[in-house]
Amino acid sequence: MDRRLFLSALGGSLALGFSPWRASASDGRQPLGFIRTNWGRDPYSYGSYSYVAKGARRRDSRRLEEPIGGKVFFAGEAAHPRYNSTVHAAHESGLRAAKFAIAEGARKIAIVGAGMAGVSAAHRLSREGVDVTIYEARERIGGRIWTDNRLGAPLDLGASWIHGVDDNPLMALADAAGQKRLKTGDAYVIRGRGGRMVRERDAPDWLEDVVTIQHDAGADLSQINVRAYLFDRDYGGEDVKFPGGYAQIFEALKGDYEVRLSSVVERVAIGARVELTVAGARSAAFDAVIVTVPLGVLKKGSIRFDPPLPEEKADAIRRLGMGVLDKVYLLYEEAFWDADADWIATIDNDLPQGQFNQWLNLHRYIGAPVIMAFNGGPPALTLADLPDDDIVQRAVQTLNIAYPQ
Repeated sequence: MDRRLFLSALGGSLALGFSPWRASASDGRQPLGFIRTNWGRDPYSYGSYSYVAKGARRRDSRRLEEPIGGKVFFAGEAAHPRYNSTVHAAHESGLRAAKFAIAEGARKIAIVGAGMAGVSAAHRLSREGVDVTIYEARERIGGRIWTDNRLGAPLDLGASWIHGVDDNPLMALADAAGQKRLKTGDAYVIRGRGGRMVRERDAPDWLEDVVTIQHDAGADLSQINVRAYLFDRDYGGEDVKFPGGYAQIFEALKGDYEVRLSSVVERVAIGARVELTVAGARSAAFDAVIVTVPLGVLKKGSIRFDPPLPEEKADAIRRLGMGVLDKVYLLYEEAFWDADADWIATIDNDLPQGQFNQWLNLHRYIGAPVIMAFNGGPPALTLADLPDDDIVQRAVQTLNIAYPQ
């Protein structure tokens, strides 16, 4: 296993809730608390990030980005024409959409979605003196960037890394926000039943697919366009995390624009102007609108476009895939797992393959006894319907098998 095997994905999530964990009568250590995520059931994302699915091509992302009539623009990680699935793709896509809208002469612009793409577009437009209003369905900004402190430490429920620091525009934003960054280490161990150490050459063949495909694309190997996946080009250099949380990056994107939270856009009508219908509010008209909702929302048809989207764009939305990567954070009294490991693979846990096979040792980065499990692709969707108690018990079971007392 190489670095790519363990250094995966930006992550994505919907927090279902945090609670203290009541220890069962079963043997083994029990956590003090947990946070469980479920991106696939999030009605404002329906997934974690996009991927080029089998039957889709990179040009489908370009079709998704294409404006409609110089009035409706699209942005987000799925709409970036060269790469997606990353925060920097969302940031750059938002800037591109803002540039296109400015070129059309729009002076009053609505933005649907206050994630990275939407806020980046608003920041750029406001600097040009454009009147900007963001409509955000959630009660917070950030979208799939979400830092949570309910376990007593800043934990990123969504995006976790800057992927590739060389010339990455997010580095300038992080500097402006004063964010400390740490390189994610490469040290890893593979643990089997009873705590036995497993050499990488003896690891089961399926483990690599779980970590490099399911936890990177958020999908199964059979679901992706393998050529597009293998030849995806992006920024070079190391990957870094924010020990203080990713959400601080929005400090660098403050500007003279309005954000309306808890505002669900139901309809975008394109005429002489663009009219937005917002649930529970009066419709409003604008010169242009930038739609930055995740691909999963577009695939669900949660927003009605009038007239309907052009056929080529609708087909691109249908062909592109929306992946899922979920996380389970566990807080313990102390860190009993491998202290020097960044990544831990657990291959024997009496669960279906793909469930709770990869862990990140956050104790190394934040100093708190917290460990985080990844579940991606079809296994994540299988787990999505289970209640919190079942999810946490599977995580605890896995650790107790890998680290018996």
